[in-house]
Amino acid sequence: MTVLSTLLLIWSILTAAFVALILYRGHLTRREVDGVFLNENVDHDLEIEHDEIVRRVTLVDPFVKTAGGAAALLTIAVIGVYVAQILPTVRFQ
Repeated sequence: MTVLSTLLLIWSILTAAFVALILYRGHLTRREVDGVFLNENVDHDLEIEHDEIVRRVTLVDPFVKTAGGAAALLTIAVIGVYVAQILPTVRFQ
């Protein structure tokens, strides 16, 4: 297995994990209430549900950022390795 194929395999796994985390975060925030609970007459079940959603999103967010950054860095690495491998075979005239 070459370096490029190994990097592509790692990149594809990491990018799939990143997309899965983005989809999971989107699924969590789908039912989020866009309101501020300032009044005492507000349904407390909605407030509890909102707090639970915010807690879960806050828990997932560092993983999303880490996976996204790593996928971006690996994308640059794959492009760099590809260019480094293909450059000696290119003839400039």
